[in-house]
Amino acid sequence: MIGAIVNPRAGGWKRLHDSALLHDRSATVARWLDPEQPNRVKVYEMTAPADGQRLANIALDEGCDTVVAVGGDGTVNDVLQTVAADDRARLGLIPMGTANVLARVLDIPRHDPARAAQIVVSGLEQRIDLGKTGEKWFALVAGVGFDGAVTKAVNHRVKHRIGEWAYVIAAAKVAMRYPRCRITLTLDGLTPMEIDSYLVLIANGGQYAGHYRLGPDVSTTDGLLDVFVCTHRRPLLRSMAADALALVRNRFHVALGVRHFQARDILLTSDRPMPVQLDGDLTGHLPLSIQVVPAALRIRVPHPVPA
Repeated sequence: MIGAIVNPRAGGWKRLHDSALLHDRSATVARWLDPEQPNRVKVYEMTAPADGQRLANIALDEGCDTVVAVGGDGTVNDVLQTVAADDRARLGLIPMGTANVLARVLDIPRHDPARAAQIVVSGLEQRIDLGKTGEKWFALVAGVGFDGAVTKAVNHRVKHRIGEWAYVIAAAKVAMRYPRCRITLTLDGLTPMEIDSYLVLIANGGQYAGHYRLGPDVSTTDGLLDVFVCTHRRPLLRSMAADALALVRNRFHVALGVRHFQARDILLTSDRPMPVQLDGDLTGHLPLSIQVVPAALRIRVPHPVPA
């Protein structure tokens, strides 16, 4: 049985120009998932930003073996917290958000919800790794420092209006006053490393900020997390610009100011509070302990295209 967790306020609904689809969004999702018998789909509509986890628990209790996140990356992250902790169900995605990064990583259509729904119904089930810190799961990236500060600074009203540009505006404001930070990084219990850094990215998925690849070897199925440490060089604004340019050019993993590691177990501390975000969800400050959990999540993805 399919249960769909629908965020009716996700930004992607604005891409649909058919008023009939927008009139009853829950009914629209049910028809996407089962055009012949939409009443067989259980639809749960979110009424608060963090409602996904609660509704996913209800879906599991009511016998759903596929739980579909219909929204953006925030909705996916919310639903993921329940589905990852319970192997009875698989996750499906109908991307309706601004960036839809996990959908991009898994080659799920981001602007064709009807096609994405068919992948939920008849696609290939795959297992992917997840990152975990305490009781929190993430599928893509944990961002520490500058990244977390930008997430905290984003104006969500502005984001709803202009999409990803809200992050650009927030980043410009944060960059002007970002302090120097010294982190201590311990990988797999080995000798700790002290590094002056303004940003640390701990990646399970290879895409960052929607469009950009962190590196060719970052994989959701290799049992490893990739750690990218952006070192603090003077002047800081020039260093940030150089690292951002490397990211845009898909050269981030070999940029001069970026150190790249791989590990299964990561411990991060710092000499001052550094904010942390998990897949765009602000979750606190350092210290932070993260582990990879191999093959933790069942998820529907497209069938491979024949060579």
